[in-house]
Amino acid sequence: MIDATLQAPTTVHGRPRPPAHLRTRPRPRVTLDQLHTFVAVAERQHISRAAAALGLSQSSVSTVVRRLERTLDLPLFQRIGRNVRLTDAGRALRPIALRILDDATLVDQLQASFTQAERGEITVATGHVVGTHRVPAWLAGFVAAHPSIQLHMKVTSFRAAIAMLADGEADVIFTGSAFETPGIDIITMERHEMVLVAAPSHPLSRSRAPMRELSRYRNLEHEAGTATSSLAAQFLGKHARGADAVELEEGALVPALLAGLGFAVMPRGVVEADVAAGRLTILPCSRPRVLQSFTAARRHGAQTPAVELLWGHLGAIAQPH
Repeated sequence: MIDATLQAPTTVHGRPRPPAHLRTRPRPRVTLDQLHTFVAVAERQHISRAAAALGLSQSSVSTVVRRLERTLDLPLFQRIGRNVRLTDAGRALRPIALRILDDATLVDQLQASFTQAERGEITVATGHVVGTHRVPAWLAGFVAAHPSIQLHMKVTSFRAAIAMLADGEADVIFTGSAFETPGIDIITMERHEMVLVAAPSHPLSRSRAPMRELSRYRNLEHEAGTATSSLAAQFLGKHARGADAVELEEGALVPALLAGLGFAVMPRGVVEADVAAGRLTILPCSRPRVLQSFTAARRHGAQTPAVELLWGHLGAIAQPH
């Protein structure tokens, strides 16, 4: 049986007692200004020198110190002629005051990160294909121009990236699909035609009708759930039915193509350098055009200066359509 005298009261003035995390903390009796003045005097052991350093009159500094001593009901300084020395209570207070003032500067730093363009942090989330093949090049110039801005990037699925943006976990996201969502700003960074590719050494590169022969070879598929995998399936239709499908991470897909392990449907912009160098071949096929849009997105509304800088950079380098 619990002794009722040991239980915490459940009501305050007849009303239910709020949970601990909702209770209002008592207002501090000591102000930051008092601690700031106290530290200035403690460091110089002289009222006049502290007043000069603070840009205040000697009487103002003396008044603040006396008010602090009355508030704490403790003597903080011992007056010796024109100088002052810390009492035991003053020496105990000094490291506490320094910690509090140092912590208070964090508030100023927080304010600076939201108002100074060349400071702060940006979190971006990106889909697998666009994050592997396009985003690093888009961000390189921004990082070089703004080295003091910390940029964090997470590669994730299309749906997860949109959820991170909606939840405020990401400031900007990059996806391999055009989409419309209320409250979201969109920049179409690039738009590319989907093409069927294989290595020059692959038998399909020598075929006059490669689409008819796809089922005989290995289909190197993009990771499931990516916008590119959906577009690739749309491009191939029934033509790749029966092909040995191998799903690869985006970092491994192009090397597998270059090694001649199979064919794949890719955005032209991702493989154009390898095609120009003769390392890959675009296979001829009479198919309706399928286009992939690589997009950047952010939430409507006020943004930090750092995010505004990044958004302006992305708008400047986006390809015209």
